[in-house]
Amino acid sequence: MSNVSNLSKGLKNIHLQDGLYRDVQDSASEDARPRLARFFANLPTYGFTLFSHRSAPNGFKIAIILSELDYDYSTIFLDFNKGEQRSPNFVAINPNARVPALMDHSASINVWESGAIMMYLVNKKAQDEGTCPTIWSESLAEQAAISSWLFFQTSGHSPMIGQALHFKFFHETQIPSAVARYVDEVRRVYGVVEMALAEKREALIMELDLENAQAYSSGLTPLSQSRYFDYPIWLVGERCTIADLAFVPWNNVVDRIGIDLKVEFPEVFKWTRHMMRRPGVTKALRATS
Repeated sequence: MSNVSNLSKGLKNIHLQDGLYRDVQDSASEDARPRLARFFANLPTYGFTLFSHRSAPNGFKIAIILSELDYDYSTIFLDFNKGEQRSPNFVAINPNARVPALMDHSASINVWESGAIMMYLVNKKAQDEGTCPTIWSESLAEQAAISSWLFFQTSGHSPMIGQALHFKFFHETQIPSAVARYVDEVRRVYGVVEMALAEKREALIMELDLENAQAYSSGLTPLSQSRYFDYPIWLVGERCTIADLAFVPWNNVVDRIGIDLKVEFPEVFKWTRHMMRRPGVTKALRATS
């Protein structure tokens, strides 16, 4: 992925908390609690506030969805060194004291956990505008498939990468077996995604490249020779959904644990590259909102 995000650049620094993004609210005060106290004392009446961290891929997942849905939002990057995530005001929003968390000011609704926030946003968009956004679905079957991949990402993909990063860079004692255990699990997870995408790739080529279908089936011509070999494919249906977008920020940091998507998981690499070209993704990862 030649289009490297600031998120990936920041995670190349062992000191992740040193920061990679600037937000106008970050410089509001040298004292952490007064900054949040002032915000909560004078809450906006519309739009969204996203609570995130400058090096938190899960936070950028939410920024991507907000940008994809063209929602008006602002971001507060919490300072973990000052313990802002444990402040009473924030814990009232997210009792788990982690990021991300989202405040929907127009509806006076707070949501936490990245998967729950993503589903809330697409359903809110459908309810408010009467039309289902393209990154979600009106079909119950597709909703189930999207949700399955989304929960797979939140429970099996991001936690394993997070643990691998922790034991590789931040744990007080180097434990090579722990790093190897989590990196191996990340590879297993990517193997699941790679197989799903590869099966969809083959089905697509066999459907669209009819004049060469027999050659592909017999093994005389490799699928890589098809003009549809780089055509975008998605986990559910024929369009990009939140099932796909949930993976993007984490896919941009796995190089830090020694995984080369382009070499090891070529379908995952192509899939990620297509998503990185989406304006909503670019906007969110480059913090231009």
